[in-house]
Amino acid sequence: MMPLVAPKTAQAMADHWSARAHRFDGAASHIRHRAEWKRVLAAALGERSLDVVDLGAGTGACALIAAELGHRVTAIDGSEGMLAHARASAAERGLSVRFVKATMDEAGLAEASADAVTLRNVLWTLENPCAALALAWRILRPGGTLLVSDGMWRKPGQEREAVEIFGVELPFYNGLTEADARALLRDAGFLDPKPWHGLFSVNPYDAYGEIPFFLLTATKPAG
Repeated sequence: MMPLVAPKTAQAMADHWSARAHRFDGAASHIRHRAEWKRVLAAALGERSLDVVDLGAGTGACALIAAELGHRVTAIDGSEGMLAHARASAAERGLSVRFVKATMDEAGLAEASADAVTLRNVLWTLENPCAALALAWRILRPGGTLLVSDGMWRKPGQEREAVEIFGVELPFYNGLTEADARALLRDAGFLDPKPWHGLFSVNPYDAYGEIPFFLLTATKPAG
């Protein structure tokens, strides 16, 4: 049996993001620096058209760009509020994306159904990030690509009272470093981690005080 990604916090997390969905894109990095994200994701995912699963899609940061790049995208998120904005953005931009309102534990994704899996700013929100990587491994085809991006979102002691209900359950509540991510990828069996954040011409989180962030890809072994 697959380990659960969020056995205690899934509903609280969905409620948290749904309550903020109406203002989330107002200062979002993927809106302010859309061209940068598109350029870097194009390099990281390559030119071949892929079956992409975006886990924790939110308002569509990765999903919409991947669709613009010509990939076939399934976007998974447990927050209906966030997905509503993603659907509206996809319709506005004439993009075909399959949106699924479900947590990672509920999604029922088929084994070996994806060429690429994306997890952007998601691992810090999870009780069991290792389980999310195990899920990505299961749904990736041999030789498939995992793309992970995250950052250090707050310093220890800066936890906000509004999220204490689930913050205490999250091992990376304050965020992840690139070293943290590399260790998780290694332990999950992924190979050849490659950094792409150096391609950004500006820090895409400059509105938040130059947040330290990373973007890595790694590979599921082909054999």
